[in-house]
Amino acid sequence: MDAWKLGDAASAWISENFAENDTWILELGCGEGTIERSRRYQLLTVEHDEAYLTDQVQFIFAPIVENSISSQYNEQGWYDVTSLKSLRGQQFDLLIIDGPPGGIGRSGILSVPWLLKQSRCVLVDDTHREPESNLATKIEEMLINVERKEIFEESQWGLRKSTVLQWSEINEAT
Repeated sequence: MDAWKLGDAASAWISENFAENDTWILELGCGEGTIERSRRYQLLTVEHDEAYLTDQVQFIFAPIVENSISSQYNEQGWYDVTSLKSLRGQQFDLLIIDGPPGGIGRSGILSVPWLLKQSRCVLVDDTHREPESNLATKIEEMLINVERKEIFEESQWGLRKSTVLQWSEINEAT
């Protein structure tokens, strides 16, 4: 298993819960697993590192910039929100938060609650790490009638965890 790739158990959960070709996925972060998913689902990815951009996947290039939420969590920044304007109003069946890399930080997603609202379900990868676990909890606190599922698997680096959040509505007051 590739340490940068969504785990096998999380990928299996997606396969078990979403119909191929009829599912619209937004994935934050692009890599080998993204390319594999794009062969089975309608997929759009947001990526900051030009080295990971490929013509095999529809993408939005969004460089990392300073982000006030990221700063609160001592993270380097998050995707340039102005690059994400084209996503407003689009509905996604699944939002996968697997980027930016943990060394940059992922909490910047909290600065765009409208993006969460446009998704039926969120999968936060790498929640075996404290920052990603805290992010999943913060997202969960924004939701109403949330169902939380944790997906565990062993890897050559130890126990891995991804967290899935599904809800009926988002708390507009958040």
